[in-house]
Amino acid sequence: MANAKGRAGARSARTAAAVAATPTSRQATRRAKEPEPEPVEDDLAEETQERRPPGQPAWLQYLTLLLAVIGLGISAYETWAHFNGNHLAGCPTGGGGTFNCGAVITSPQSMVFGVIPVAILGLAFYLAAVPLFSPWGWRLPWRLVHQLRLASVVVGMGFVVYLISAELTIGSICEYCTGVHVVTFLLFCVTVFSVAIWGFGGRQAETDTPA
Repeated sequence: MANAKGRAGARSARTAAAVAATPTSRQATRRAKEPEPEPVEDDLAEETQERRPPGQPAWLQYLTLLLAVIGLGISAYETWAHFNGNHLAGCPTGGGGTFNCGAVITSPQSMVFGVIPVAILGLAFYLAAVPLFSPWGWRLPWRLVHQLRLASVVVGMGFVVYLISAELTIGSICEYCTGVHVVTFLLFCVTVFSVAIWGFGGRQAETDTPA
């Protein structure tokens, strides 16, 4: 009898332990109501990248290349005319007129710090702009290159504002300088638009950059 009661007590103890280990319906309900963990920042970043457009379209890349080549051509012609003292084609030479390229490119305002011709700075800017704004430059995976592109057009627009104020001081307008101003302004607008939509380099540059 004692052994039978001992075995029965042991069975009761094991049954009680199993029941205690089994989650109750209230515990299961409580766990079901617990909020799921929020996604980590990496998951949010991946979702943002998936929603972002795939990168700059080809038309934008070739448009900026065309604008940069046009700016380079005008700047090179102005630099040549500046050092050779030649008349720019299509520009009036008489004094007192609204359009007078010679008066603008030979004025004191055409020299930065009285030493560096503005035409040289424009030529240097567009020599760097052609590769930066080419399809090859847009597809480079280095973020620094795309930041440099944006910084260059911001500086370029600063010089445009300076040159326009210089033309107002001189009282004459240079058609070729105006052409460079328009090209620089368009490159500025396209670059800012690209950064706003695709970031610095777009999705391709972000995915190709090693961690």
